[in-house]
Parts: sequence; C-alpha cells; structure tokens
Amino acid sequence: MSVSRNPVQRLAGTTQAGLIRLLLQCRFDFRQKSWSVPVLVFPPDGGLASVSDHDALLPLLTSVLADFSDPATGGKPRKPPIAGLESGHTGFRNQPKPKEKMKLNKKHSSLAALIAASLSSLALQASADVVTDWNLITVNATKVAPALNSNLASRIDAIEAIAVYDAVNSIQQFGTPYHYYSPNSGSAQAAAAQAAHDVLVHYFPGQQAALDTDLTNSLNSITDGPIGNGQTVGSAAAADIIALRASDGSSPNVSYPGPATIVPGAYQLTPNSPTVSSNFTFNPGINEQWGTVTPFVLTNGSQFRPPPPPTVAGNNKAYILALNQVKTSGATNSPTQTPAQVHIAQFYKQDAELTVNETARDLALAHNLSLANDALLFALVDIAVADSRIAIWDAKYAYLYWRPVTALNANPDGTVTNGYKAWTPTIVTPNHPDYPSGHSGTVTAGAEVLASFFGDANTFTLHTTTVGESPRTLTLLSQLESENGLSRIYGGIHYSFDNLEGQGVGALVAAYTLVNGPHAN
Repeated sequence: MSVSRNPVQRLAGTTQAGLIRLLLQCRFDFRQKSWSVPVLVFPPDGGLASVSDHDALLPLLTSVLADFSDPATGGKPRKPPIAGLESGHTGFRNQPKPKEKMKLNKKHSSLAALIAASLSSLALQASADVVTDWNLITVNATKVAPALNSNLASRIDAIEAIAVYDAVNSIQQFGTPYHYYSPNSGSAQAAAAQAAHDVLVHYFPGQQAALDTDLTNSLNSITDGPIGNGQTVGSAAAADIIALRASDGSSPNVSYPGPATIVPGAYQLTPNSPTVSSNFTFNPGINEQWGTVTPFVLTNGSQFRPPPPPTVAGNNKAYILALNQVKTSGATNSPTQTPAQVHIAQFYKQDAELTVNETARDLALAHNLSLANDALLFALVDIAVADSRIAIWDAKYAYLYWRPVTALNANPDGTVTNGYKAWTPTIVTPNHPDYPSGHSGTVTAGAEVLASFFGDANTFTLHTTTVGESPRTLTLLSQLESENGLSRIYGGIHYSFDNLEGQGVGALVAAYTLVNGPHAN
C-alpha cells in the first residue's frame, strides 16, 4: 500500500473538519508501543457525515496510518524501511471506552526498539544538558539581526538537531543514523557540542566568536570524558548534513510580487496595519519556493496537501461563518474580544518554532532524558517542524487564498479602495498567502511528536518575544495546539478553516516523521 497524495481525502463520507478532528487524536505512543485510535464521540455539528459511516471509517483510518510506514512510499533509501502497521481493532463500540490500540507487527524490531528505548532503556547517564543548551543557542542564533523567518530558521534548527543526533549516535551507537554514521569512541557530549557549533558557524560566520565561547564552555563542562575522538566525530557529522542540504532548493529566495489580476478570493499583498494607519507598506510574499524545498523526511512538499479552501462565491456558508468569526474576534478594539483573547493573540505571534523548541527543552529537562534520547527527541521534533513548514508553504502558494484584512476591506470585485479603513486586525498580517495556517501546522507538528514521547498531560511554562506579555503555564500539549491555533483567529490574520487544516497537516507530518525518521536499534 502506498501513501496517497492526500490520505485525508481517502476517508470518504466525512467532512474535512471531521477528518482532521479525528486524525489529531491519533498518535503513535512511544510508551505503549502502538498507534492509539480513539473511540469517537461524534460532535453534533456535522463534523462526520452520519452514524452509518462510523463502522466504515475506522478501517479507512487504519489504512491511512499504515501508509505512514509502508516502504513503497518512496522514502529515502538511507533509512531502513519499516513494514505496515497491523490493526487489532474490530470496529467501533456502542459506548465510549478507553482508546483502542493498533498493535505493531512483530516484524517491526527496529521501531519497537526505538519505542522501548525512547524514555528509559538506553541506560546512558550522560547529562542531556548539552543538547538542550545547544538547541537554545541555535534558536537564538537564528534570530540575531537580520533574523531569519520561521522557514529559514526551522531548516537550520533541523540541520543542527540532525548533526547532533548523528554525532551522538556514532559515539553511543544506539540508533539508525539519519545520514552520517562512523562508529567511534570518545565523549558523546563533546561530539554533540562540536556538531552544533560547526553547523552554526557555517551558517552564521559573523557569530563565530560567541559560538566559540559557547563551545569552550560546553567542553569544559562535559561529564563523559575524556574527549577523545568526540570533537572529530561532531565535526564530521556537521559537515555531512551541511553537504547533504547544500542543494535542497532553499535558495535562491523567490518573492511573490502579487497577482497579475485582482479577483475575489485571490491573495493580494497585505498592509502593515495596525502598525500604521496609513501610508502602508505592502511587502512581497515570502519564500514562494519553500514548498519545493527538499523535505527532511517527507517524500515531497505536496505529500499532505490539504483540499482547496472554501470558495468565496455563492454565499458559501463555511466561508461566511469563518469570515464573520474573524471579523468579530480578530479586530482591533473589538467590543466582543476579551483581554484573554488579546493576550493569546499577542503571546503566540512570535515565530512558531520558538514556541515548539522551548516546550521541547522544558519537557526534556523535566523528564530527565538521557543524552541519546535527548538527541533523538530534538531530531524528530525539528524534522517535523521543518517539514511541516515545507508542506504548509506548498499549499499556501498552490491556493493563493486571500487574507481576512483583504476580504473585510474589499469591494465586490476584489479590489480595495477604502484605504483599509473598514476593518483592522489585532496584529499585523504576515506577508504570505493565507491558507493553511503555518503557525498551526508548525506547533501541532512539534507538539504531536512531544506527545508521542511524554503523553498529552505535562506542565510547562512558555515565554514570548512579544514585549509586555507575561509567561503562560500550560498543563496539556493539546492546550498548546489549541491556544496557538486560536491565536491566529484572535489576531485577525486567519480563518478557522486555516487553523484546522494547518493542524491537520502538522499532525500528518508528525505521524509520518515518527515512523520514518531516525529511531533506536
């Protein structure tokens, strides 16, 4: 069985909203060694087509999840193929019960080893701080002026995480390599620090002095010495992934100049309101090429492309409802918008990969992961984040859908002649097409990987780069996904269907990454 272009669309008989709602509840549980598929309590809003479709739905969903691990999907040969998943599920029950489990085939020895090892059985006591320390150094390096946007930054984050993982794996020899593998001895902590350092110096040569100091501090703090060949292995792992990504299509950058002809529903360049109220700047759409960047694990950027957004013509109910929602919930000085909603909009407007990586660092330290597990965790998280950006950007420029700030100021023919005075969003609209939400896809991809390691229930505190906004303490990873998604509606920059479909893409990318990414032996 091969992966369909859009597995979501294979679940006939349901609406897209219902499908994404369902898929977001399906996780690969590293602790239980299985996919978890919930027995559904179907909502009254028509999210799933009819009661008669329920029994037919689960086998189709099971087939979709099996697709993620089929070696016929065209995955890169550097990763060993993993056979499909088997389902022990016999159908839906009349009453809600605990989640049914889709058991792994016994042939999945390598994947089963990863799962068993992911939290405890890799009895390696080296400090994991070097991985989390260099993750923080990495995300900070990407934001030194001129700061990289989330597409460019998430690529660097993934390259650094892969270099660290392959370096640690070459020393401790616990898993399948992403690409580089040269069994050796020495300090795995030194290997991790050197790998991260060399990646960052390559991409940010102007920061070398600070990065050299960071490396010295790391090497002076290692607890698994002597260093031995650790630094040599780290440098080799970094050089390997840098070379592998040298021609991945991320450059040269391509900016979108705007449509040749203005029509209703089509993306137009957006103003920098509410930063200013007149004399707007209309920046070109960023990174038009990003959907064609070579993914880290996905077969291509369009692999999980969602279906088209709602048409704006003919009084389309889905579009009108979503438009009215963002009109009232996302407007500057809206009388119906609460202070809590404004806070959420402002808090999460920072680059989404920052939110994901802070969450990962917090949970990795809270769960006291070993060095090997830490390296694996960040490799999977940052691969999923980077690939979700590629998948989202494929859809954005495939559909070129207009933003709320355009829709709510446009004339019937799609032109805007009112100086954008009729409606102003809470936050500035990012300069790229609307559908689907990049923030929603990015955070969901990362959070779903984290949930596969740690479960949904975790307490963690997040911070934001938005000046004046206080930290937020959350108790569920699903709460993070929800708040982050809603923030784009409260901010007035996305419709609800953008959020839902973005989360769906992120969930699919995370599931595919967990099965096809690196794993323990």
